Amino acid sequence: MRVLAVSGSERSLDGLLALIKEGGIDAYACSSGAEARRRVLDEEWDEVVINYPLQDESGAELARMIGEETGAVCIMLSRSENAAALASSGAIIVEKPIVKAVFFQALRLGLSIRHRLEISEKRIRKLEGRIEEMRIESKAKCILARAKGLSEEEGHRYIEKMAMDRRITLRDAACSVIMEE
Repeated sequence: MRVLAVSGSERSLDGLLALIKEGGIDAYACSSGAEARRRVLDEEWDEVVINYPLQDESGAELARMIGEETGAVCIMLSRSENAAALASSGAIIVEKPIVKAVFFQALRLGLSIRHRLEISEKRIRKLEGRIEEMRIESKAKCILARAKGLSEEEGHRYIEKMAMDRRITLRDAACSVIMEE
């Protein structure tokens, strides 16, 4: 698990890194929102912990950007009076002063959320692949209907037979039909 810790002050950043590493987690540091934005967009992170507020920005916009543009889960450390305002940032809010048990529970929750997101992303990629296959097969069937006067069902059987005879996938057979056009 890779965690990026973001804090505006050196002292609090050192404390935050020590706390995260105490849980046996690899942690990396950023001292500004701008630096964190660059690293979050350039590298893959499981979680980003933001010590609110930062020196160059509040951190709420950074949390929103992380939620919208990356797969990382964001945890925001904030005083209780700011917690309600930060709820719309999409981050998990941990109130200061930090209680270790609550902090580690938030890290575990973030990891669980990240795992669920990865499962959903795999499903989406699988479905997108299937849609692409269906698009290719449909295009091949249209070509067969135009070139050989076959119905959709006949075109499908033709592609299936080609795939079996050549010992290739339906997608490869459909691509072959398209390429022969």
